[in-house]
Amino acid sequence: MTRRTLFTLSIVALMSTMPKSLSAQTVDQVATAPPNLVLANYDSVPVGPFGGLEGSAYAARVSDPSAAWFNPAGLSRQTTAQISGSAGVYEWTSVSPLSLTNNGGSLQQLPNFAGFSFNVRGGLTAGFSVLTTNSWTQQTDAERIDAVPNGQQRVAYSSGSEFTRRIAAVGVGYQGGGAWRIGGGFAFSMMELRLVESMSDRIADTAGLRTLLVVARASGSAVQLRTQGGVQYDTSKFRFGAAIRTPGLTIIRDGTVTLDGTLDAGVGSLGASLFDADASFTYRLPWELQGGAAYVRDRMEIEIDVHGYTPVSAYSLLATDKPTLIYGDAGTGGPPSVISRPFTGLTSASNGVVNVALGGHLKVMRDRDFRIHAGFAANQSPVGDADQVFTDVNLASWSIGVSGTLAKFQFAAGLNRRSGTAKDVVVRNRLTEPLHTDVDVSGLGFIYSIGYQF
Repeated sequence: MTRRTLFTLSIVALMSTMPKSLSAQTVDQVATAPPNLVLANYDSVPVGPFGGLEGSAYAARVSDPSAAWFNPAGLSRQTTAQISGSAGVYEWTSVSPLSLTNNGGSLQQLPNFAGFSFNVRGGLTAGFSVLTTNSWTQQTDAERIDAVPNGQQRVAYSSGSEFTRRIAAVGVGYQGGGAWRIGGGFAFSMMELRLVESMSDRIADTAGLRTLLVVARASGSAVQLRTQGGVQYDTSKFRFGAAIRTPGLTIIRDGTVTLDGTLDAGVGSLGASLFDADASFTYRLPWELQGGAAYVRDRMEIEIDVHGYTPVSAYSLLATDKPTLIYGDAGTGGPPSVISRPFTGLTSASNGVVNVALGGHLKVMRDRDFRIHAGFAANQSPVGDADQVFTDVNLASWSIGVSGTLAKFQFAAGLNRRSGTAKDVVVRNRLTEPLHTDVDVSGLGFIYSIGYQF
């Protein structure tokens, strides 16, 4: 007899000993974590002292130290040393579950970008930058109270999530004197994910009190090495650029998963427990390809970029060999039953997406370096149908700001706005039918930076 058959017979035997009110419930209710809200859209954070103000449509024109990430070929535009620090973004995020009575969100000061570049020799320029491409933080606490026949049902839901991806990029750009520039380098990608969620559901009616409570936590981190290359081509009025990045080679990883759930139907009860402080964690990145074309004049520049990401097949993001223990008590005074249920893991899958960005700037006065920047970008969700971790939300963002020069100092400041809606998010753990809700997501960021050119 196979292990799966023994497991199935154990479940049937356990449920058959329990009261009808309890046996109607499934083990999934106590052994499945409530969903969370996590956005993993690529390039969600405005990056660089100027690119962040122009919708990141910057692959063909980048010339500051952020080129170490945007397009290493752009480093060769710098003939002197430059230090640039986009100190960060003050970002406010709002999360609004439309079927619940309370909203959530966060306010954070986000370290965004710091970098430097210097001329080596013979047309070679090297650069280094540290930046953040993804930063999602939210905390939502909400409840819903509904009338049921002869009683009341109260659902309380709490979730907190964090997802960040930080980059340390090193690059070299070269120009041999013609219209072509080339560059290459590598980047360390440091990813962190943290999910904490709980749900309680109580129904009080003339039949008694039924209670379901599930709490869970999952976390993981990974350090990956990526290589990248880029090229730029200039004419008197137009600039063209392209860049490519490889998927990451994982160097370090770790993971944790815990879950506890209990279902009390008044007479019998079910429980579930899982704990592994050394779970298996895997995070996969796509190939990235970016191309841009820009129209450049003395006082005005405008660029359009297309940024593509390849799909990632379904894989287990977080897994463990340790089973979930299912406890059952029929409420008859006899000993409880304890069986093991394999943990199926948390699956992630990404679709291929193509994002389009448009941005540029206008120099207001001919004899003063003061510019107005603006940009728009589509940020499509890569979340695939099989994904159980991340939330499918297509975002649209726009930015506007100003920059200028005082002596050898460069400064920039502006606003970035993004918004989108998650459709039909299912809150699974309820005593009755699942709760579905749309979730509006919006964010407003204040971008600021300062740089020094020797």
